Amino acid sequence: MNFQGKENTANTQQATAGKHSLAANTKFEQKEREAESLNEQQRRQKNIDNWMGESPTDEVFKNSICLVCKNRRTKIGWKRDFSYNAATEGFSQKKFLSEGGFGSVYRGDLDGLAFAVKQHNSASFQGEKEFKSEVEVLSKARHENLVMLLGSCSEGNDRLLVYEYVCNCSLDQHLSKHARKPLTWEKRMKIALGAARGLKYLHENNIIHRDMRPNNLLITHDHEALLGDFGLARTQHEDSEPSLETRVVGTLGYLAPEYAECGKVSTKTDVYAFGVVLLQLITGLKTSDKILGGKSLVGWARPLLKERNYPNLIDQRILESHDVHQLFWMIRVAEKCLSKDPQKRLTMD
Repeated sequence: MNFQGKENTANTQQATAGKHSLAANTKFEQKEREAESLNEQQRRQKNIDNWMGESPTDEVFKNSICLVCKNRRTKIGWKRDFSYNAATEGFSQKKFLSEGGFGSVYRGDLDGLAFAVKQHNSASFQGEKEFKSEVEVLSKARHENLVMLLGSCSEGNDRLLVYEYVCNCSLDQHLSKHARKPLTWEKRMKIALGAARGLKYLHENNIIHRDMRPNNLLITHDHEALLGDFGLARTQHEDSEPSLETRVVGTLGYLAPEYAECGKVSTKTDVYAFGVVLLQLITGLKTSDKILGGKSLVGWARPLLKERNYPNLIDQRILESHDVHQLFWMIRVAEKCLSKDPQKRLTMD
């Protein structure tokens, strides 16, 4: 019996020692995993902190972080090479964002950085010339109200543009009657001012956008407006006369009369399109809305503007919440932007 008791005691001690050893191993493995996790977090954070690039003179945009979803903008001057295919999971449908005139747009994620990859559509009306134009223009354009180009790729028939990711869709979706939450007047004002600043920067740098419209105005959850899609942009020499183009490009409903009819393009063609966008922010209507009875939005609005029948212009969704003085100011600005005579239109200054 004593022998059996000693054996039981020994077995108990071994079991206890085994448990302590297992617990120690488990703790060690847990610490190893925590250390690996910490190292991974530090590595990712280092990549995020390096979004500026290597130049110490680079700056951060004022609107660098979305306060709602915490999406971070890259810092001014940041560029790097991407493995596009891996970052977008082979351009899978679950990464698909939208379809534009240039091609399909997919979301990519790499080391904590979200970005948008625009995959060129070889059958697109916009071809190699427009692709090179967009790369040339966007590589120089750096402003808090412009979508920043991060990189590009052109190999054979594969042409890709990589932009910073903007977290809250485009303005047209927020103005839609199907939008879950209509834009308040305050947010519409903020978007209009942001778009104006972005366009002003382009014009100061002798760049004409040529496709200013809500689809190309991307919005953050803070309702910061970023002007994007420069596939049709072109440069204009300072103080030069409006140039003539044999092929009119852009979107119907936003084309200035002199551009649509005679092919004359200048910064004032952008101003006209900006006036149409303001009209959409005021009315909440599309340029070819059913309520317009077959007319264009501008054609429908001109008599109301001339008669100063402003109440009939206002989007019913903001009828009780708009600021009367700000609304009057926006309507007057829109009216001057939409002048048929380009010389009478406002500038973006």
